[in-house]
Amino acid sequence: MAEFTLRDVMRVLQEGWGKYVEQFNALSPKEQVAFLENQGFERFHDLLAHVIGWWEEGLRIMTGILDDPSFTWEDRDVDAYNKELIEKFRSWNEEDLLLHYENVREALLNLAADLSEDALSNEDIHYWLKEDIITHLEDHRVV
Repeated sequence: MAEFTLRDVMRVLQEGWGKYVEQFNALSPKEQVAFLENQGFERFHDLLAHVIGWWEEGLRIMTGILDDPSFTWEDRDVDAYNKELIEKFRSWNEEDLLLHYENVREALLNLAADLSEDALSNEDIHYWLKEDIITHLEDHRVV
């Protein structure tokens, strides 16, 4: 099942997501606008809100599974949840949002560091690590 390792997850969190804000800020203002339009977000703040919110959801589900193997979760309506996330973080100032981004990223790093490779055999944990961290970066990669 695992087409990636926990080392891959850690690398993406450290090198990909860890440099994400810096990579966006390195774009020219014109490039930033084009990137955000391509991503479907008005502001970088909204894109980060989207990323943070899905990370929080992934953490909630993965820790729920680890704490209780009978833990169940339901799929969210993606579009509705994305709108909810943008609204949830709308009033946050940039400094607090960036700090929260780093705190949640660190929580994911800690979770991945504490997991055994056997945890990847759990379909739900595998799914959330892949979709929430690896594929999500590919979807929003700064070019």
